[in-house]
Amino acid sequence: MGTDTETMLEDLGLSKTEAKVYLCLLDEAALPAATIADRTGTSRSSVYLILRSLVDKGLIDAGAGYSSRYHAAPPGRALGALLERERLELENRKQQVDLMLPGLTAQFEQNARADGELVEILRTPSLVGERFDRLQSEARTSIDIVVRGPLQVGGPNDAEVAALRRGVRARAIYDDAILADPVVARNLAGWTSEGEQARVYPGALPMKFALFDAHTVVMPLVAPGVTGVVAIIVRNHELAAALEFLFDTLWTASTPLKQV
Repeated sequence: MGTDTETMLEDLGLSKTEAKVYLCLLDEAALPAATIADRTGTSRSSVYLILRSLVDKGLIDAGAGYSSRYHAAPPGRALGALLERERLELENRKQQVDLMLPGLTAQFEQNARADGELVEILRTPSLVGERFDRLQSEARTSIDIVVRGPLQVGGPNDAEVAALRRGVRARAIYDDAILADPVVARNLAGWTSEGEQARVYPGALPMKFALFDAHTVVMPLVAPGVTGVVAIIVRNHELAAALEFLFDTLWTASTPLKQV
């Protein structure tokens, strides 16, 4: 058997030397440790550790006594033992994750709620789209968006639909001009049918931004002579509160979409 088989055995959790020793024994009758070391290029000082590891993993069997011979276990039993070992290790990792997750989540949320300002600068449209989708996926209670052109992200916005389906409230204020944008025109009915509350502002909106859980703000930066900076993310309660007040003011001045 060739290198491909060795590689597959390594993928199942064996070291390169363990894979080589098992394949050597698979092609031979029972062999003593010294012969196995010579045929696989393994030092005699370490071959016993390798053989003991393979015995523990169920891939080889050993006779009794110091000069015992080793032989390969049947592949069905050997590979089944490897899979079971991997399954148990995976289950153990899962239990460790379950134990760590509450504490790590609490630490993350405590830092996210901290009064200190945290700012991220997003310099490409693709990064804006990725982070926007992630914030929608992480939203727990609310998503409020002021939408005016030009759009920096597009598509059906599956992340918002998923948020609506898990009970997040989503409100969006559109201006007249953006309703003609192909992305909005194509998807708006689907968003509202999923539960998005949409209103239209009578005129040009003064700015655009998105507010998540009344805490995290995403806002594009448009400045003459400034290139490369596309948007910022700010986690700050004071700024979020001010923009929430602005959003509610614009919301009151807007018309429900079904009446347009």
